[in-house]
Amino acid sequence: MSKIRLLLVEDDEDDYIITRDLLDDIAGGDYRLDWASNLDTAREWLSLNEHDVCLMDYELGPVDGVSLLKEAQGLGFTRPIIMLTGQDDERLDQLALSAGAVDYLVKSYLTQSRLARAIRYAVARRDTEQERLERLKAESENRAKTEFLAHLSHELRTPLSSILGYTDLMLRQAQGQQVQQLGVIKRNGHHLLSLLNDVLDLSKIEAGKLEMESHPVDLQRLLSDVYQLLRVRADDKNIALRFELPPTLPEEVKTDPTRLRQILLNLLGNAIKFTHEGEVRLLVSVEEQTPVSSLRCQVMDTGVGIGPDFLPHLFKPFSQAPGTDSNNREGTGLGLAISRQLAQRMGGDIQVASTPGQGSVFTLEVMVELPEAVAWRSFDLQTVESATQPRQLPTLQARILIADDVEDLRVMLGQILSTMSIDTAFAENGEQAVAQVLAAEQEGAAFDLVLMDVQMPKLNGLEATAQLRQGGYDKPIIALTAATMEGERDRCLQAGCSDYLSKPVDESALVKCIRRQLQTRPQRPQQAPANPVLLLVEDDHDAAAMTRLLLANLGWEVQVAHSGQEALQHYQQQQPDLILMDRGLPDCRGDDLARQIRELGVNATRIVALSGSELSRAELNASAFDDHLLKPLDLDVIRSVLEQARPKAAAV
Repeated sequence: MSKIRLLLVEDDEDDYIITRDLLDDIAGGDYRLDWASNLDTAREWLSLNEHDVCLMDYELGPVDGVSLLKEAQGLGFTRPIIMLTGQDDERLDQLALSAGAVDYLVKSYLTQSRLARAIRYAVARRDTEQERLERLKAESENRAKTEFLAHLSHELRTPLSSILGYTDLMLRQAQGQQVQQLGVIKRNGHHLLSLLNDVLDLSKIEAGKLEMESHPVDLQRLLSDVYQLLRVRADDKNIALRFELPPTLPEEVKTDPTRLRQILLNLLGNAIKFTHEGEVRLLVSVEEQTPVSSLRCQVMDTGVGIGPDFLPHLFKPFSQAPGTDSNNREGTGLGLAISRQLAQRMGGDIQVASTPGQGSVFTLEVMVELPEAVAWRSFDLQTVESATQPRQLPTLQARILIADDVEDLRVMLGQILSTMSIDTAFAENGEQAVAQVLAAEQEGAAFDLVLMDVQMPKLNGLEATAQLRQGGYDKPIIALTAATMEGERDRCLQAGCSDYLSKPVDESALVKCIRRQLQTRPQRPQQAPANPVLLLVEDDHDAAAMTRLLLANLGWEVQVAHSGQEALQHYQQQQPDLILMDRGLPDCRGDDLARQIRELGVNATRIVALSGSELSRAELNASAFDDHLLKPLDLDVIRSVLEQARPKAAAV
């Protein structure tokens, strides 16, 4: 047996000698035996806790061994104790074991093999217990780390949601210098988000909790978004950014779009940061091989380069090349470390070649899936609308409840949805959300969809979702969460959510998710709305959004159309009580549209013109309009017109 440290607590010298001789025969002297012949010495040795096993006599003068055995833990001794006794007594055996002894040996039966086996089992038990405690400690530390990261993610992503969301809303109405100033806020907000994501991603990778997904990806749009994001940075440094693509590329590949985009932004962003003159190029190629193919991206720059001494450390966390301009040392030093680990998890890797003073070449290779009948075509990155610019939002006919305990986020999400002509309601916590949704179901005005924040007071979003499902609500519920650890998506789906969005909520991702979920909803039977219905026909999206909010506050259910064709579709689906119509529309004149509606044979709807110039009484009589309002709208005047058009059943 290997050398071990033993403590013998024994007041009889003859028994000490017998035990020592047995140990000599067992281990050949390859052990250390310390002898405590009295209680004071025993207590001193036990308090040091430096032995592997303690052999303790049951009879120790005025104090029995069981009492000392119980005292040993208080003295700090944590190793196994084997009780030795001169009596073969089952009662004493049970007493010793219940007091904490790992074994019980009768001296008269003590042999070399029995002593060796008892010590060996005691050491094995000690090792097993130590491994168990270390495992529990590690699991506890991992849980604490996971909880901390989840809390950190929530606390930082929540204010970032408001910052980026309101910036996008303001960009839709900004002009001139305001666009540039808001652009600075947006870029720095996304930079802060990327730093947060780097720290969280590294922690998730180390904990083995990073989730990878695989979705169909529009390769042209992904490359265009990356190009548009980084072109401004390259222009600011007066260097060229060129994407060199082959004659054709697959229209669609299946991979993790978020991670692929993250890697490309890291590699290209670094290249731009450390290139002061010249150019940065991205060369892209895809093997024509199905179902699994190789996507290869080479990032080439004419920057400062990397010395051979630092190359082996380049992909280590928190590493940044020495000797660079201090102005270029922003960031966490995590980008390349994370990018390589992501690439490896996507079936590939990142390689680098560099010459100081001449530049570097980073080669990314990841495996992607190609659909069997995928189309190969030429790409023009300039013709694709960038995801970083505000896009025209679609018009959707839906009623959506927004449940979030942060007022800024409720208002921000409400403004995005109102721009899409969506009727919105709000809840501050899970209890309110459950009550409103179930009440709306009973009243026949059910919500088509619920945006449900996961972390809310009184009743969290997942508990509220479970209660709604139990209550019979079967329409889409989209979870909004700032938690990003592995399993969060599955946790939301298992609770009954239909889909999942992480905070900060990206506007385009939000719109896509809502449209996808609404496409699966069953058609609602037409029912009388709680409020009178008004159709607003206005081609200016900003003016329509502001007018809609004003009209909704006056107690009207507002539907919005941005063209004559949309207006006719809305009118035929549900005859409104009132139409406010701009006279100048992109596809027709408002006067002609009003006549066209009148020709449909329904005259119960009042049609009021919105114009920038006065209509004379003769012009109004000759038109198909019942009245007209002059822009900009005066609140008192519009309230009077609305009251005239309000159905008697809805008047209060």
